[in-house]
Amino acid sequence: MNRKINLSIFIFGLCLLVNPVFAEEPEFQRIIHLKGTSNTRDIGGYQTADGRTIAWRQIIRSDRLSRLTPQDFQILEDFGLRTVIDLRTDREKKKDPTVWEGDNPPQFFHFPVGDSNGPWFKKQKKLLSRNRFTEEDMLEHMMNGYRMVAEVGSPSYESLMEVVLDESNWPILIHCSAGKDRAGVAVTLILEALGVDRKTIMEDFMLTNEVSQAERKATILSKDRENYTARVGTRMGSGKGPPPKAFFPLVGVEPEMLETYYATVDEQYGSMDAYLAKIGVDQAERTALRQALTSSNTELVATAGE
Repeated sequence: MNRKINLSIFIFGLCLLVNPVFAEEPEFQRIIHLKGTSNTRDIGGYQTADGRTIAWRQIIRSDRLSRLTPQDFQILEDFGLRTVIDLRTDREKKKDPTVWEGDNPPQFFHFPVGDSNGPWFKKQKKLLSRNRFTEEDMLEHMMNGYRMVAEVGSPSYESLMEVVLDESNWPILIHCSAGKDRAGVAVTLILEALGVDRKTIMEDFMLTNEVSQAERKATILSKDRENYTARVGTRMGSGKGPPPKAFFPLVGVEPEMLETYYATVDEQYGSMDAYLAKIGVDQAERTALRQALTSSNTELVATAGE
């Protein structure tokens, strides 16, 4: 992990020298428009607290990949994608498998976070079966989900970080079902390890609502429930069902969710630094990751001049 900055970082440096406003160029847009996903984006371009910049097209976050089109596969292969990390449960993966249809499939790792037979998933199924639940009910449930991730997810995130720390695996795509919760925590850990400030981390977390059109999804779910209630009658109880805002925490994100994760990590491990060390990302590994995955202007000039 202590190898010199690789060729991809060198190319990244050349791009900056040729065009200082590279972040506005189409090849470096944060949102990656794939027809088969609704929440795929790049963490490149974010600044660390010490002024370094994360390389583009090395770490990508996404929702499920089972609906990718041939064009989508080509886009990802054009990025040189080497690795896919799936954080879904065994049941989710079996029910909705990813079948790569491109010519150069990446390597796949499955590190499930949570268990579909566990109490949190069962409670979600029970909550959604009710015809009346509020925004507060769903938000509390999702916050409990982030507590669950902090409490049981360490083995999976340790395995994930082992893959991320080896730059021979880059570029990497990390995904779960919606690309917002388990994948969101994974990206949070990577950004924390790189020294990105929490304001920026929260902004990236909240970007899900815009990219995935969470309000629209919530409206569709509410309408579907209303139509279903009308068909089955009294079996679902009276009324039209939950309004769109009650579904929003399920399909979107709120700051309280990530804040709950941070608070649980602090309670369980003392601090984020201590947690990162527990999952195999100590200060030496963090320094090596910063050197390999981020660049400063001075380093870019020097690298490009060699």
